[in-house]
Amino acid sequence: MKGSFSKLAEASWRVLRRTDVFLILLSLAVCLLMVQRYGGARAWVESDRGTDDGCGQSCAASVTAAEPAAGEQAPQPLNLPKAGEPVRFLMYNIESYFVPGEISRSRYVNKAKSPASREAVAEVIASIRPEVVGLIEIGGPRALQDLRERLGKRGLSYPHGVLVQRPGEDRALALLSQHPVVSDDSKPQYGLYGQQRRLMLRGILDVTIGLEDGRQFRFVGAHLKSRVSDDPEAAESLRKREAQTVARYLHRSMSRQPEMPVLLFGDWNDGPDDESVQILRQGISKDSSMVRLKPKDSRGEYWTIFHRKAQQYYTFDQMYANHVLNKRIGRDAACGVADVAGVGQASDHRPLWIELR
Repeated sequence: MKGSFSKLAEASWRVLRRTDVFLILLSLAVCLLMVQRYGGARAWVESDRGTDDGCGQSCAASVTAAEPAAGEQAPQPLNLPKAGEPVRFLMYNIESYFVPGEISRSRYVNKAKSPASREAVAEVIASIRPEVVGLIEIGGPRALQDLRERLGKRGLSYPHGVLVQRPGEDRALALLSQHPVVSDDSKPQYGLYGQQRRLMLRGILDVTIGLEDGRQFRFVGAHLKSRVSDDPEAAESLRKREAQTVARYLHRSMSRQPEMPVLLFGDWNDGPDDESVQILRQGISKDSSMVRLKPKDSRGEYWTIFHRKAQQYYTFDQMYANHVLNKRIGRDAACGVADVAGVGQASDHRPLWIELR
């Protein structure tokens, strides 16, 4: 009886393998595992929720096409107040800010950033005392909560924020704010311009905050492909493609909200004169072109990253204002590159800050 059952099972298995049903079931199982393992995250961070991962809520993100659907939205009138008291913004690539216990979203094993280095990051940010912080290379929800707690010990509370993390990518973008988030249009999975199946490597952060006096500021952040690659030419080509994607995204966004002050920030892994950055600056049209902001340190130097292996300085981290924001802040806007004590221990990048109006 036992032998007959085994032969029947073996025969059934051979039949099943010959059918498409087996392949369909196998594909579904693989997809479910991938979604569970690498699902996209766009998480709100809210204070005093008592959550373990630092997120109030999160949602799996669907892929957003790089090109708009037919029928663009009409421009939205905003009627925002005129420039008012300064709002200090800081952008900072905090160099692989991973913490113990963070779930890896890629095939790589990530080393936790040392407690001393994480303390240095918090100390550098606290020395500038920004109201809004744009973060690059934050590890994930636990890492973001870790940083918020360290900043809280230094008297800085950020009850509002957004985390943007693409599936399969460990390094995320984030924004922390002392002011309420009016809208979060971030895209963890955003289609790459001209590519049907490829995505922006780290998505696009797109967050608008609102002040009590009625002013609003829109922050768009990105992190382009690293120069660390076995194929430097392919990496450069990808950065250009990502820059084209961001430029088109900005064009559509600003066309819908022509009165909105927009600040673009990011680690472009290219300098101001490189082609990818020129694509961002020039935009798709005159109305969507951006003005480079040029903060410098106490010695009058502009560099933002020291590449230890190559022993070279670069200005890969940059901020750009649309024409609305540039008019509000004026030519003499207070801004700088932080060269405070501990900045070298905190990250291989230096943060940039500016006061918005």
